Amino acid sequence: MTNERATVTLDVVTVNARGITEDALDTPFVVDTVTAQEIEDRQYVTLKEVMRDEPSIDAHDGGSGNPSYAMLWMRGIGSLSNTSLDDNSVDIRVDGVSNGKMGLARNLIDVEKVEVSKGPQGTILGSSAEAGSVSVKTYDPVEYVEAKATVGLGSDDQRYGEAMLNLPINDNFAFRIAGMSEKRDNILERREDGKPLNEQKKQGVQAKLGWHDDDYLNSAILTAYFDEQTNNVPVLQQDFDTYKVATSGLPHDSKNTTKGASLSITSEMFDFADIESETGYYHYDNNILRPYIPPEMLPLQFRGFQVPEEQQPIFREVLANPDSNLQYLDESVKQVSQELRLVSKPESDIQWVAGLYYAKKDREWKNDARMDLSDLPDSMLKNSTVGGANNAVRDRTFDTTTKAIFGEVTYPAMDNLDVIAGIRVANEKQKNDTVWYGNSNNPLASDTPIKFGGKTLDETKTAGRLGLSYALTPDWRVYALQSRGHKFGGFPDYDTNVAYGFPVDYYKPTKIDASEIGTKYRSADNRLSLDLALFYNKMKDERVTVLATPPEYRSETANVDTRSQGAEVSANWRMTDNWQLKTQLAYTDTEVTDASDVPDPARPGMLPLTAEGNQMPQVPKWSGSLGVRYSDEVPFLMPIFNSSTANKSKWFVDASYRYVGDRYAEANNGIELDSYGLVDASVGIISDNHELSIWGKNLTDEKYEYFKIYPMQVGTLAPDRSYGIKYSYYY
Repeated sequence: MTNERATVTLDVVTVNARGITEDALDTPFVVDTVTAQEIEDRQYVTLKEVMRDEPSIDAHDGGSGNPSYAMLWMRGIGSLSNTSLDDNSVDIRVDGVSNGKMGLARNLIDVEKVEVSKGPQGTILGSSAEAGSVSVKTYDPVEYVEAKATVGLGSDDQRYGEAMLNLPINDNFAFRIAGMSEKRDNILERREDGKPLNEQKKQGVQAKLGWHDDDYLNSAILTAYFDEQTNNVPVLQQDFDTYKVATSGLPHDSKNTTKGASLSITSEMFDFADIESETGYYHYDNNILRPYIPPEMLPLQFRGFQVPEEQQPIFREVLANPDSNLQYLDESVKQVSQELRLVSKPESDIQWVAGLYYAKKDREWKNDARMDLSDLPDSMLKNSTVGGANNAVRDRTFDTTTKAIFGEVTYPAMDNLDVIAGIRVANEKQKNDTVWYGNSNNPLASDTPIKFGGKTLDETKTAGRLGLSYALTPDWRVYALQSRGHKFGGFPDYDTNVAYGFPVDYYKPTKIDASEIGTKYRSADNRLSLDLALFYNKMKDERVTVLATPPEYRSETANVDTRSQGAEVSANWRMTDNWQLKTQLAYTDTEVTDASDVPDPARPGMLPLTAEGNQMPQVPKWSGSLGVRYSDEVPFLMPIFNSSTANKSKWFVDASYRYVGDRYAEANNGIELDSYGLVDASVGIISDNHELSIWGKNLTDEKYEYFKIYPMQVGTLAPDRSYGIKYSYYY
């Protein structure tokens, strides 16, 4: 066994968070890198799984994995409720192209690394990154033959497959293609027969064609991809002792597809700077088919609307009919974008980036929840459902054009002192058109069955940051960073105003002032890195949505002021050639500082949507993670697993612990979710051509809720223990 302390110097970790390739030690904010090995060892299949294991990132989608219901926070920055698919504070970029929240629909295919940049990144990345960013870098084609094939089986009838092939075409061209597929039973079971609610599928393919000239001064990579995730439909539960839900035989289906192409061009032929161009197109589709009134929620509906006991069987029978109780949501997003950058040479004393950005996004949102309840006896439940704005087809289009110019420079003012200055000026024009088609039985449609509304927003905003970075020693930095950012205003998805004769609702832009001081240390052999950051964020006019409340039944998106403050510490230590440790700890304190714009509760005794002094939803004060990996040689397996006697097989064990502290489920702070801790592990054997491993997630079978809704005490239970086995062949 080789457990001596290692003396070999490891490679420097480089990141691209600021638009330049630089040593992570020189980046004046926290950037956590999730490597391909971590993705492999921890069985990450989707980007959401990576984000859930990252302290300071809080992702809420009702446990469904569906971007349409997702909210993302980083360091407590973000909207207080699900306002719009366009409303986002954490940008997700894949190979340099912004996907926004739609990036949650991307599977992890042939991924080299994931970079999580914490704190405002709006100067380089734009309005959607004012809390931070998550950047996915997939492998590019290489000039030698490479292949991989993986198969796996797991609990809940999981079947997993993955393949990759890299082929050089000639001295200048290479082609790479990779794909994956996973199928498994939903952990939720139908109360009626105990069978899984549905089968969930994730599959995708990505192809890349790479080119470079003979002198390697110019290169281009053309990428095409397709991702699909099915049956990530949100489902509410009444109790949290089992995973059973009532369905009445009604469909609970969904499908997310993301497809697109990108062209990345780099030219190093100029002496003063490199030219980089990123052209991207993506098309996201989301379709959800589910009951409008969930059968699992009927007992709560009966109590809330005082339905007599003798009428309840009639209601159950009628609401089990798809013609009487079905909701269809259809979303489509098409975006084309172009970014052109000039980037300083890596050897330049002054590091800088300057660029232009353009994006055109067209989005359609269609909600069809027509209700035929003519067979029901009169009651408050029937009348409120039939006479509501949702008993209709709502068709909304959102057309957005974004233009920006940006730049940032790191200037060595003294031998050990760098000054960082950056600015971004952006214009965004948004146009919304809404058409409401009322059902014939809806009283709102009696006089005007079709109603129209629309509005255009046109805003120009400036973001920027200013900072200092001081090298105490060649291995130790301290920095201070002040950022001013913004999120553009917009239109809430679930606006019901047009149905009641009111103008289309919209929300104001958000201003963000962020302060951060920190220090970074890395040992001379690159085996130990330590990061410490203290931050304070002040947000003016964050968003929270009020849905169709009486007496006017108009929806509103109120604006509130919030603040967050806290600290983060992280360490990555390759203690020996055998042992590796990675740990993060985060403390985040949030507060609503002004809620004067929030309307009073619709009914007496109800909590306001939020109030001054409330905490941000889903953001725990304490969160952290600890990962340990150990590997060593297994000489006696050499003849079985190795193709040559020059290499020896290794065995490994990777174990991680993720802690999430107490947090409030919603902005009203009516329900507090308990803390939880998850233990995951994998153990396996690796050679030059083979890898065999077994894995387990949530090994202690911790029971915890993703979210709950006040005051009904309903929500979604998080997954229980799962396990599996996986084999990979490498060539």
